[in-house]
Amino acid sequence: MIDLTSNIDADVPGKAITTKPLATPFSQRENLTWLATLLLVFCTQVSALTLTTEEYPPFNFSTDGGKTITGSSSDLMREIMKRNGTSGTITLYPWNRAFRMALNDKNTCVYSTTRTEAREKQFKWVGPLVPSTWVLFAKGNSPLHANNLDELKSYRIGGYQGDAKAAFLKERGFTVEETINEEQNIKKLNAGRIDLWAATSEYGPWYAEKFNIKIKPILAFQEVFMYAACNRAMADEDIERMNAALKAIKADGSYGRIMDAYR
Repeated sequence: MIDLTSNIDADVPGKAITTKPLATPFSQRENLTWLATLLLVFCTQVSALTLTTEEYPPFNFSTDGGKTITGSSSDLMREIMKRNGTSGTITLYPWNRAFRMALNDKNTCVYSTTRTEAREKQFKWVGPLVPSTWVLFAKGNSPLHANNLDELKSYRIGGYQGDAKAAFLKERGFTVEETINEEQNIKKLNAGRIDLWAATSEYGPWYAEKFNIKIKPILAFQEVFMYAACNRAMADEDIERMNAALKAIKADGSYGRIMDAYR
């Protein structure tokens, strides 16, 4: 067997074969340290992301009978993962379940969600993804009008469980009847079971068109931004990379193209 750590003087006739160690730039300990580092690089993989969301058009919603999850925020999250070389899944759930999964499960983010004071320390944040306007809607033939929120405190308002709009109103003394989704709310509004519906300027008209129900905006009461809220166990470096990718998307024109596709 040839010793690859030796030099062999066998090319000189009549000269005895001698061997000598090859010069090496590293000590044995340094070589072992380098090898361990190399193995760590090759064996460490970025964990796949689990993204949870809800029906919240035009930011995140399902099509094709629930087979496809689309929307401006969904497209942004896919583009962020693509640019960072991260794999992941997007699954649509009822809001409370989607929220709890991000709260409790590693490598999980929920979107699109409002970054409130109560939620701030519960998550690590990616965004802002999209702006949104909170609006109180009435039936299309309602004579109701208002100049401020206080004028509407005596009315029955529909919201849904775990939603930031419902929490905002309840904190200010409003009576909010909560359902599990917005489809139930617009149907309750149309049936006269609530007087007002706390929705957004973006998805209120979307649901009205979907169910052929006439609504009218009574009062816009809050401007907010929507984020992806990620589990606290996620590495800060991963959150930084996601935010850096989002910043690049906004800078190179991709963000505007995504937003335009859902206007």
